[in-house]
Amino acid sequence: MFKQSENSHWHYETNLKQREIITITLCPYRSLGNLGYLYLMIGFIGLIFFLSLFFYSMGAWPVIGFLGIEIGLVWFLFKVNYKSSKNFEQILITKNSTFIKKINWSGAIIDFTIESPWIKASCIKSIGTSDKLFLNYHAEQLEIGEFLPPQEKAHLASALNNCFERMRGAC
Repeated sequence: MFKQSENSHWHYETNLKQREIITITLCPYRSLGNLGYLYLMIGFIGLIFFLSLFFYSMGAWPVIGFLGIEIGLVWFLFKVNYKSSKNFEQILITKNSTFIKKINWSGAIIDFTIESPWIKASCIKSIGTSDKLFLNYHAEQLEIGEFLPPQEKAHLASALNNCFERMRGAC
């Protein structure tokens, strides 16, 4: 069974046959899609083109090169931003353990295994910085979902705790 949260930042799946595995996938949010990016860049290049014509007509033709550099810089920064959208985290919850896989923008994978039935998710709110979502087990903490919006972290902590309780009850 696949369940979608009210938004597209995370979702979870439950194995209906065995009811022994819950998978939660966390994905970063990007408000500007590919089509929006295309429209934005066309508008930006059009604006720069008309500014270039204006400066050329005033005799300030060297400014055109700097405007071209601005186009390249904006394109580069958007590409870096879109590359960071390849980050994601996957949480696999079973009766006996929880597996966390973090994949960053370059494809590097970091795996964590928590062999504890006492795992608990908590969202720590802080003033001046973004909320933090932790998985607490024994005396340790593991931060997850760093890229999620603050309002999502508390909701996800509640959903994770429900999943942990359901798996404890399946034993």
